[in-house]
Amino acid sequence: MNSTHPLSFTDLMQRAHPAFLRNLSPDPEQARHAPNKTARQVKSGHYVEVRPTPLPAPRYVIHSRAFFQTLGLADAVASDPAFMQFFTGDLDSGVKAANAARLAPAVHSSGWATGYALSIYGQEMVNNCPFRTGNGYGDGRAISVLEVLLADGQPWEFQLKGGGTTPYCRGGDGRAVLRSSIREFLASEAMAALGVPSAR
Repeated sequence: MNSTHPLSFTDLMQRAHPAFLRNLSPDPEQARHAPNKTARQVKSGHYVEVRPTPLPAPRYVIHSRAFFQTLGLADAVASDPAFMQFFTGDLDSGVKAANAARLAPAVHSSGWATGYALSIYGQEMVNNCPFRTGNGYGDGRAISVLEVLLADGQPWEFQLKGGGTTPYCRGGDGRAVLRSSIREFLASEAMAALGVPSAR
């Protein structure tokens, strides 16, 4: 990170850069199915706009200091109430920070879930799809909430794992269990420490 001064939550919002949303197409049927919280076939588009389901009374537990350093964020940001609200699904806190910085168009009040295709050795797999068409594969409980472009030119996409249901959910509540969340956090930090590129 090139910045000499650690970033605040508002600083992070000022770096919002929604390249994914600007360059790709939304599901043309998303307005008809709003709020897009129940399972359905998504036949077209690169993503579906969906708001995360906020956690009530979020509290700070732990964060990756190494990753905060990569992002240029001050460690104190992790316990900032607006930061905690935003990254536990209350996107309005991010919009307020963006409005304060006059950047409302770059920070969206809605997140987005993306679909994906599944093939093995070139053979399209549809049997595991709840609709047997392949149109049900996607982020069933992961909701992207922010894209930023840092001063060094590095883009980052922030996603909530367990952010609530999406059109790609398969009957669960859209949440992530604690044990798997801890396991993924530790594994991603270990891979980063080993120099293996991965999600953080």
